[in-house]
Amino acid sequence: MALLPQSVPENPFDFRAPPPSPVASPRLSCVTNDEVLSEFLQHSMRVPDLILPDKVFPRQKFIDNPPKIDFQALNSMQTETLPKILDSIATIGCFQLVNYGIPVESIRSALTAAAGIFQLPPQKRMAVTRSPEKLYGFEEVQEEDEGEVSEEFVWCKAKALELAMEGIWPVGYSNFSEKMETLVAEMEKVAEKILIVFREIYQEKTGRCEKEYMEGEDGNEWACYVYKHGGNVSAEKWRSCLRYDVMKMLIGGMDYSHTLCLHICDGSSEFHVYSKKGWVSFCPHKHALVVTVGDQTQVLSGGQLKHVMGRPIYRGEKEEFISMAFLYSPSTTNSRLVDPQKPNTISLSQQAIAAILFTLLYQILVYVY
Repeated sequence: MALLPQSVPENPFDFRAPPPSPVASPRLSCVTNDEVLSEFLQHSMRVPDLILPDKVFPRQKFIDNPPKIDFQALNSMQTETLPKILDSIATIGCFQLVNYGIPVESIRSALTAAAGIFQLPPQKRMAVTRSPEKLYGFEEVQEEDEGEVSEEFVWCKAKALELAMEGIWPVGYSNFSEKMETLVAEMEKVAEKILIVFREIYQEKTGRCEKEYMEGEDGNEWACYVYKHGGNVSAEKWRSCLRYDVMKMLIGGMDYSHTLCLHICDGSSEFHVYSKKGWVSFCPHKHALVVTVGDQTQVLSGGQLKHVMGRPIYRGEKEEFISMAFLYSPSTTNSRLVDPQKPNTISLSQQAIAAILFTLLYQILVYVY
């Protein structure tokens, strides 16, 4: 039986596009306009050739050791000592200080006590981890950063730090804090004398005295960066961590504003100095204090002395080492070291308290009489 062809029903909706409408050709040729437009697009869309440097990481520059300044000569203000200090600071931002009169036992006992801080487990360290709100405690360590070449702890005289550390390390922290306060008292004598010398030099040159010294966190005069440098570190890992430390110092710097930084770095193979100009290194003298210039001293000198940051390096050592960086900033009680003629001032809060007391006293006298 033959099948009859079925008729396809007509679609009432036809969505086919209509044929294009004819476009009238212009009477005048547009070849000239096309050339102008093409030339404009060619110039405006041209991408400039970028030549990137081969190495974006700053290059390390080894220099001769900065001069060793005898603190006793500095104390007696010998004329030949001052040009050495100024030349060294103007060149690399630091100098070495020897014969500074701090007992070796005070330094060793503080370093030994500080080693116990880094034996605390990570769970306890979390309670005393640094943040933008608190600038003291342990450096925050990510999981991928565990086992780094160096570890960091910031100590100061803040009461909150004392309470937190006594909660996780009661016996050890009291001993460590006592050793640190003894060492700080000795360091303060050294820093005060250096500041007096700077003030006499640059107040005479610039005709200005420093009024912008800032107190540390919670009114502290001192903050100390304590570093633990690991031993038996492979060369590849050491180079990787060194690059990280360099970028951290150049970008982040230090959280505390300060005038001077005194570095205890016995046994270090190198000392690195970081600034906006670059990165230099030298081999420090054994038992010498390396003194670097802070941001407040840069203001005091009218910009003649540049703020730098320093870090000791322990390369190829088999044992662990502890180093310290003492950041000194004179408080309002010691600001007369910078400007002896500066009168004592009363803060606004003290004035408000005095006004309230006088008002209450007046009311009592009126009531009595």
